[in-house]
Amino acid sequence: MPRAVALFSGGLDSMLAILVLQEQGFQVDALNIRTTFDCCRAPAAQAAAELGVRLTVLSVADDYIDVLRAPAHGCGKGANPCLDCRIYMCKKAKRLMGEVGACVVASGEVLGQRPMSQKRRDLWIVAEQSGLSGRLLRPLSARLLPPTIPERQGLIDREKLHRFHGRGRSELVALARRLGIREIPQPSVGCALTEATFAPRVRDLLRFKPDAGPWDFELLNVGRHLRRDPQTKFVVGRIEPENARLQSFFARPDASPSAIMHPESSVGPDVLIVGRVDDETIAFAGGLMFRYARKLDGSEAEVSVAQRDRKWRVAIRPHGEAQVAPLL
Repeated sequence: MPRAVALFSGGLDSMLAILVLQEQGFQVDALNIRTTFDCCRAPAAQAAAELGVRLTVLSVADDYIDVLRAPAHGCGKGANPCLDCRIYMCKKAKRLMGEVGACVVASGEVLGQRPMSQKRRDLWIVAEQSGLSGRLLRPLSARLLPPTIPERQGLIDREKLHRFHGRGRSELVALARRLGIREIPQPSVGCALTEATFAPRVRDLLRFKPDAGPWDFELLNVGRHLRRDPQTKFVVGRIEPENARLQSFFARPDASPSAIMHPESSVGPDVLIVGRVDDETIAFAGGLMFRYARKLDGSEAEVSVAQRDRKWRVAIRPHGEAQVAPLL
């Protein structure tokens, strides 16, 4: 039985790519790659189980951060290095292809669906620079693209592949129903790096901390991020679960130099200070606590402050709006 590796998000397109290959008698191994951003953490296990395929979940390594720092093919309007990200993922799929003895890597990409990575030239670049030239199959648009090696060898019947193009979804949904998908997945929320509210966080981190590590990038998923100066930023919890996540980030052994502030005498947000920590910075972070708290009343409140090697309590006071406004 011929074998394939399929890049698998758990979304409709990647499910269809697997089903099309299964129709042709392929055993498919699904590969789900998770980046440091929450948008990539949607569960794919249930979808893989429904398709009857083995799922390998791979979290990106430090080398993915290098893709964000210096993407060879540039970024979109946000901080999204779409082509470089796709090449990175296809390289991981190529490695798995060799490990399991597969003859092809499949992807749910549709020609013309995404402007930053699915134009005809982009699809060619990804195949070439990932080392998968002739071995990267897009079953949903294959008949609009040059035949792959398994097609030329007769392992894959090209006439049973498809010629979808563009962003329309109705024909894909019709194919899904024909192939027996009972519950059609909703369209993905998309990559966080393209979002107007999230991309500035990434650009800020790359500008002020070019040697940032995984901890710094993962922290971007949590809270409000407010830059005070090149050495210091504040991350303010918005809801109780985010306060808990900030505490968890602070406690990690790979944490960047930081301090965590927690209100003791009132109800309010936790604040993680990343970078320089001194009395002035703590006082300013206390003002932010007042600014965002709903139940932090009065002219003074007691908070705990913790760094790696010590913990103490201080009294904080609200700042005037003019002091805080430049950060908001």
